[in-house]
Amino acid sequence: MTAMAVAGAGKGAPGRRIVLGACLLVCLLLGGATQRGLLVDAVLQVTVIGGSAYVLLGGGTSGAARRGSILLMLMLMAGGMQLLPLPVSLLELSRPAQLLPFAAGSPMSPSEVAPISLSVSRTVETVLFALAPILFFIAASSLPSGNPSSLLPFFLIGLFCNLIAASLQYSVSSNATLGDIFGYSVMVGMFANVNHFSTLVFSSMPLIIHLTFLQGRPAIGSMLLALMLVVLLAAGSRAGMLIGLGVAAISVGSLTWRGRVGAATTLVLLACLVAFAYGALIHAGARPLDPDFGRREFATTTWHAIRDNWIWGTGFGTFDLIYPLYADTKTVNTLYVNHAHNDFLELLLEGGLPAATLLCFYFATLAMQTFQVTRPPIQRMALLSIIVILLHSLVDYPLRTMAIAMTFAFFNALFFSDAKSTWTAEDRESKNAGPNLPLPVDRARPPAEALNTAVGRGLAWVAGRRRIVVFSATRPTIPSAK
Repeated sequence: MTAMAVAGAGKGAPGRRIVLGACLLVCLLLGGATQRGLLVDAVLQVTVIGGSAYVLLGGGTSGAARRGSILLMLMLMAGGMQLLPLPVSLLELSRPAQLLPFAAGSPMSPSEVAPISLSVSRTVETVLFALAPILFFIAASSLPSGNPSSLLPFFLIGLFCNLIAASLQYSVSSNATLGDIFGYSVMVGMFANVNHFSTLVFSSMPLIIHLTFLQGRPAIGSMLLALMLVVLLAAGSRAGMLIGLGVAAISVGSLTWRGRVGAATTLVLLACLVAFAYGALIHAGARPLDPDFGRREFATTTWHAIRDNWIWGTGFGTFDLIYPLYADTKTVNTLYVNHAHNDFLELLLEGGLPAATLLCFYFATLAMQTFQVTRPPIQRMALLSIIVILLHSLVDYPLRTMAIAMTFAFFNALFFSDAKSTWTAEDRESKNAGPNLPLPVDRARPPAEALNTAVGRGLAWVAGRRRIVVFSATRPTIPSAK
């Protein structure tokens, strides 16, 4: 690559960050719906796909982006396979008769071929929904310097807007909502579902702790953490309160054990945790843990459906078409089951073996990356955020919300980012600009190793430019030639 091309890539980097950051921000503000077929979700998907494509066309790649590309290809293959027409005789081997085309004594003649999906339109819609966050992950991982943390300001703006909106909603005694503007009923913050809003709040706690306590701002961190705990308590999501309590307890324990906070700050945090735990237990005990028509029954019924459709699945987005066929007819309830309230079971039912392959690939990649992450604190915090979202997905469907899906993709981009790739286009542009600019330091490495790397680059600079290089243990600099 020529110096001019590299310089052009470096100059366009801020624009690509702004485009991706704007996509993330608008999804946090407008992507809180859970209904299917909303215009606002379609606009968000087009925006994210277009913005990610713009960033990817600018060039650049990384190991995380390549892994994301593999996941994207597997997802497209799984979705495309469900749209291909197969002989009905082949479907009969792995699907109940009631799910075959023109079954149940239909006057129409049996079809010879049929797609795997029981609803092609729903499958296409679901695949497009999944395409947006995966493309965003690939684009964020391809940013210059392999540093998706440059998108943190946009994420924080979206988070704070939701916290402020939720605080105002709980403090003002009025029935005014934003539903007429967004096209869906807004219950808390910018979300239509209280549980999904709680997912955003408690999954953001590790990053807030990293940006405050670990950066020497304990007062701001204490206030923000207290605000997030109060909002979780006001939201009333049982899973949100319990997971939020666990995340806060782990974070405070880690800070205390590492000596990152003083005694006064520790006492304040412990008092907040005790008060929050008391309120959470009182609130959670006021309702039955799992009613007769609850998540346990949803999971059991979904598992029965999986056993009959485990090879091909029923088609992405078809859960609510299949569930009534397996529901207990003795149970009469006015509630409509739109999701399994377990994203993993629902994915296995709709996708079959191909979906299981996707899950195995992701968890294997996540496990391998976990053992490689030892030093950067932000990656450890992002891992905790990923884990709590996955835990909540066992009892709910937060990833079916555009805002949470994009948040999950952002956390994965932070976690899988290539910390070693810091000598990139922008740094080369600074190098080519003249000898008066400092050489970059590999911030992901220990100081001694970074210094050795800088020494090697400095020697190369001397050989090429014949300048005198002065090295510092903290920041190597190159004085101007006299």
